[in-house]
Amino acid sequence: MNLAIAYRLAGTGWAECSVSDEHTKCDVTASYLSDALGNLVLAAFAALSGFRTISFGFDEEPGEYRWVIEAVEVDVVQIDLFEFNELWGNKPNEEGKLLFSTRCSPVVFARAVHRAATSVLEEYGENGYLEKWVEHPFPIRHLELLSEQLALPQNAG
Repeated sequence: MNLAIAYRLAGTGWAECSVSDEHTKCDVTASYLSDALGNLVLAAFAALSGFRTISFGFDEEPGEYRWVIEAVEVDVVQIDLFEFNELWGNKPNEEGKLLFSTRCSPVVFARAVHRAATSVLEEYGENGYLEKWVEHPFPIRHLELLSEQLALPQNAG
């Protein structure tokens, strides 16, 4: 299964993220109210490290795009993106609108996130990222941890 994630800063405090597989593409946005890229990188590290369920939001003004990554089989994660009209409403996933759903291995998810985050770092650098994102620095340590995890023999190849 192929998974592609593109992440770009769209202006001061705003980002656009595109996620796609062989069949579907979904575009979501995030504001600086959340550490969107940091949370995405951390979720990839967690999925690769064997966490069962990871959930985090891309905060909007108003609203939320919620990512839910769940291990559903050995070496298979389900990735669901939900849309909610209310920010910080703590609604159950079932009350959100499902925008995207796919399955892949944790390594495929982690590599897609790694490519997206590395691309942002190459384009803006840590200082440029902070100037554009404002509230949160570039998640350099998270990306380093993800890189280390991807370099392990069981994740190479």
